Amino acid sequence: MANDDLIKVRKQKVEAIKKQGIDPYPSVVSRSNSIKEIKDNFKKLANKKITLAGRLMRLRLMGKACFGNIKDELGNIQIYFKYDNLGKKKFEFLKNIDLGDFLEVEGKLFNTKTGEITLDVSGYKILVKSLRPMPEKWHGIQNIETKHRQRYLDLLANSNVKQRFIIRSKIVSALREILNKQGFIEVETPILQAIPGGAAARPFVTHYNALDQDFYLRIAPELYLKRLLVGGFEKIYEINRNFRNEGVDTSHNPEFTMFELYYAYEDYEGLMKFVEDLMIKVIKMITGGNDIEYQSNKINIKLPFKRITYKNVIEKYTGVDIFQHKDIKSLMGQIKKLKIKSWDLSGAPTWPKAVDELFKEKVSDNLIKPTFVINHPTELSPLSKKRKENSDEVERFQLYIGGLEIMNGFSELNDPVDQKERFEAQAKLRKTGDEEAMLKDSDFIEALEYGMPPTAGLGMGIDRLVMLLTNQQSIREAILFPHLRTK
Repeated sequence: MANDDLIKVRKQKVEAIKKQGIDPYPSVVSRSNSIKEIKDNFKKLANKKITLAGRLMRLRLMGKACFGNIKDELGNIQIYFKYDNLGKKKFEFLKNIDLGDFLEVEGKLFNTKTGEITLDVSGYKILVKSLRPMPEKWHGIQNIETKHRQRYLDLLANSNVKQRFIIRSKIVSALREILNKQGFIEVETPILQAIPGGAAARPFVTHYNALDQDFYLRIAPELYLKRLLVGGFEKIYEINRNFRNEGVDTSHNPEFTMFELYYAYEDYEGLMKFVEDLMIKVIKMITGGNDIEYQSNKINIKLPFKRITYKNVIEKYTGVDIFQHKDIKSLMGQIKKLKIKSWDLSGAPTWPKAVDELFKEKVSDNLIKPTFVINHPTELSPLSKKRKENSDEVERFQLYIGGLEIMNGFSELNDPVDQKERFEAQAKLRKTGDEEAMLKDSDFIEALEYGMPPTAGLGMGIDRLVMLLTNQQSIREAILFPHLRTK
């Protein structure tokens, strides 16, 4: 039967139910226990009347007795309908019931001959009449677009998908638990910003009608969090939604969740030690150990994490010494020799943009074991402190695990004069066509002029951490509702 015909039949059943004076969508539910509770406490509840509620997953009417199965959030259970228990009217009403409907069922528990906990139904009522049949007879959804566009069907059909997002929630809870115990305070900063800052990215633009002014969806909360450091906070974090008007690939989504943390009176060396401890604790809380598997790579998360400089790791995998090719023409000459097929070399890329792309194309996939890439070129990091040993580099790290960039952190630049010069250098890059270069934020510079304590900060992509700990290749599998082109 075609899908439209099945919907038509179900709508007819709704009308038939209503004609019997029964509401197919009642408000009141009398559930006494969850399915997990009764399974965990079977011996105590075996002789007591209980009431369950859930979605009907299986039902096969045969003669005057039939078995079915209902499911709630935490479990599923077999249910047994018998003509002698229900009477003629209630038993025949089962003809109006379809898979996917929600039922309230009451009765007593018993064990079948095979040892399966079962509810002997003495009464039931319909809670929700579903109008559409369940996806592909519960064999799962294979079409990728359907999985993302109608995630609710993916969750219904695939229990492992639901478990993935339960793990996501546990990851966020674990971060909060660890940080709150260590004296960090969770804060909130604006999503709508007059000047987008804190990252190299192209923003989404919106219009604020009450102020008659264009605003931007934030690309990062960094500059506002630093204002709080000026105001006297010392240990803060925010779990926030960010928006970057950029392309979509397996590790990037324009709307994503970022965890940002700022730790006053620490530098990037101290923060890396903090990160090692944080990552080991989170992974242990989620997996129970220190070993994970990501894309066929078995990875042991143990101390100490490997460290390698940005310059040296690029040279290791490309043979290019980026500091020997500081002008864009010379660097592009080296890059063209590498024949990077996936990178469009047309246009007029800037030196920092070209270096960043070179790293992404040739280096990141090789960083499987936990690795800190440190000491980046100053041009790539307009918000980081320069290294005393080499002013061409900054005190910055990126943490890679499984070839994924999980985290970015640095000793925060708190010299207002230096920060102003960095913003002005970014403005020059914008004039050459780099739409991701930062805008000058004069209010932020003014805040720095009041004094911000020495601080180390970091940003971590929650979606990527979920990818890593649930072994997902695409970031879309770590986001409940990724955006798709409107049909």
